[in-house]
Amino acid sequence: MQKTLLATLIASFLFAPSTYASEDKSATNIEVISIKGSRLDKAATATGLPLTLRETPQSVTIIDQEFIQSFSLNSVADLMFLTPGIYAQKAETNRYFFSSRGNPITNFQFDGVPVNYSSFFNDASTDTILFDRVEVVRGATGLLTGAGEPSAAINLIRKRPKATPGGYVSAKVGSWDSYRVEGDASVDVTDSGAVQARFAAAYEKSDSYIDLAKDENLQVYGVITAKLSDSTLFTLGADYSDRDPKGSTWGGLPLFYADGSLANDLPRSTTTAASWSSWQRNGANVFATLEHDFDNNWDLKFDVEHREDEMDGHLLYLYGAPDKTTGLGMGASAMIYQSTRKQDAARLFASGPFELFGREHKLTAGLLYSKQDTTADSYYPLNSISIGNFFEWDGSVAEPNYPSTPIYQEGEDIQKGAYLATQINLHDQWMLLLGGRISQYKFESNAAADYNNSDVFTPYAGLIYNLNDSISIYTSYTEIFQPQDAKDANNKRLDPMTGNNIELGAKGDFFDEKLTASIAVFKVQKENVAERDPNYPTPLPDGSYPMRGVDGTSNQGYEVELNGRPVEDWDLFFSYTHSTSEDQDGAAFSTHLPKDLIRLSSLYHFDGALADLTVGGNLSWQSKIYKDDAGPNGERSEQDSYYLVNLMTSYQLTDDAKVQLNINNLFDKKYYSSIDFYNQGFFGEPRNIELNLSYNF
Repeated sequence: MQKTLLATLIASFLFAPSTYASEDKSATNIEVISIKGSRLDKAATATGLPLTLRETPQSVTIIDQEFIQSFSLNSVADLMFLTPGIYAQKAETNRYFFSSRGNPITNFQFDGVPVNYSSFFNDASTDTILFDRVEVVRGATGLLTGAGEPSAAINLIRKRPKATPGGYVSAKVGSWDSYRVEGDASVDVTDSGAVQARFAAAYEKSDSYIDLAKDENLQVYGVITAKLSDSTLFTLGADYSDRDPKGSTWGGLPLFYADGSLANDLPRSTTTAASWSSWQRNGANVFATLEHDFDNNWDLKFDVEHREDEMDGHLLYLYGAPDKTTGLGMGASAMIYQSTRKQDAARLFASGPFELFGREHKLTAGLLYSKQDTTADSYYPLNSISIGNFFEWDGSVAEPNYPSTPIYQEGEDIQKGAYLATQINLHDQWMLLLGGRISQYKFESNAAADYNNSDVFTPYAGLIYNLNDSISIYTSYTEIFQPQDAKDANNKRLDPMTGNNIELGAKGDFFDEKLTASIAVFKVQKENVAERDPNYPTPLPDGSYPMRGVDGTSNQGYEVELNGRPVEDWDLFFSYTHSTSEDQDGAAFSTHLPKDLIRLSSLYHFDGALADLTVGGNLSWQSKIYKDDAGPNGERSEQDSYYLVNLMTSYQLTDDAKVQLNINNLFDKKYYSSIDFYNQGFFGEPRNIELNLSYNF
């Protein structure tokens, strides 16, 4: 992959002149209110309009930098495990899956620009050193994201230069011989402050609780902002990542023995990898933004992004159910998988106020474009691998021989969209939000049928009533769509699957707007889901069978969330989510996802003689999950309800130096993080600790 231009741009940030600062011009117009830490109360991820959380008729969570650093959330995956309403699964050493409201999360954004998410490229391991905060909107988000699932959108907001020059460096050591060093600095490039820069980097290396597994990751990031005038700001940034895991697993552990009994007595250190297993990935990204503020309070913004990734996996998959006594009965499949991915994205939008019937309203309109090109070379072995006694497996097997010519695949996804949204102030207490998007989606591949969907319309509607200055109630209807390549009996492609989210809720601000509370009930429905048409048993010319569109799965439930500072020096983050899923016949669906999910986090900053001390913790609890017909004789796999507790404490040694201790899985719970991936299981991390020393400058 050609990365000369990307490497050059990154190098320019590494050696940029030092000295610089500016106000933090956020990518999504989020207003930051300082309250010792920060409270973020505006977001544009749902509609593109800079709305307060109470003005947004959907469930929204904003996770700030203090939360990320206090609980040492070094990757996007770490963050998702503590995010309200999000269920996170680790299915392999280097692969994660996320879901919300009964559906997989496929909608990710960088600074509001949609990007493609891939578990195979290990995107969940993206380092949080890049990000200032994260916005999460639950439900369907098709107005801005286009194609996807009616689950949630994760908007990762990258760091920008700070108003005051300075930064920090830190060093972390922890369990399994892990260590991490990171740094983050903002500088003035010009004396006037018209040009500013920020650079951040992190390097980490560790062994694992899983035999053979090791990780080594590097992430560097640089961004420059330049005030071209009092009203125009130009931003140019780049990042580079290199992830080099060894002993990577492909698939999980057997959940059952051959006699159908549970295999949950396997040690958590058990691996299915070989000594040569690896899943290396590196990527580079360049982005630019030009934004202009007009005198009439309208804003115009143009974003472009180019990303390139390459991946090289030498993988071994073990399958089957071992004999409980001899350990025999496991099979093996090896593969070399080498893939590249190139993504281009662009967004142009304008937003601002307008007057109508004596009232001021808000309007935004935008154009979105994205393209992804992927290639893949797959090599399958010429000889087989014998596993023998699985209980004695240590990965010391020779890598098989492979043919010189791979199976080659390539594909291209192109998505275009135009959207319009408005907030209309009907009355002092009533606000109406209306929006719509027209999308075009095209997919071409040498390994699958091409398809093209044009002029797909996605509506958005919300109504908010302010009961008083602190409490509002709302309702909303949002949609999303997902193209599908299934054909009907006339050999015509089915229309896209559509998903919708109907939500009714209430939001409130208390204690001088330092504490926010919300409650929401929701129903998520999929429509026009492809299923085999029983009236036409004859195959189509391409060998596939006729399909028809039917009502699909539904998910309904409620959420309660409480975030903020109820009293001075105490930060509280609480959420409870209840949801149930059923298929078109009313049977339970997605039973591998918990019906009930609790996230509780707290930070307390002492005062007086203990003013330098902070303590905090997390409690995560989930209800039972299961999957039928998962065992060798049709047995049910399951994970009982469980809770995890994490603790942290930090002490300010000097005005600039701080030491912090984090303990994860305090009670050393043994549990499955995943039970549905290939009908295999993956154990979560045992108790582990991390000690961090940081210095601000």
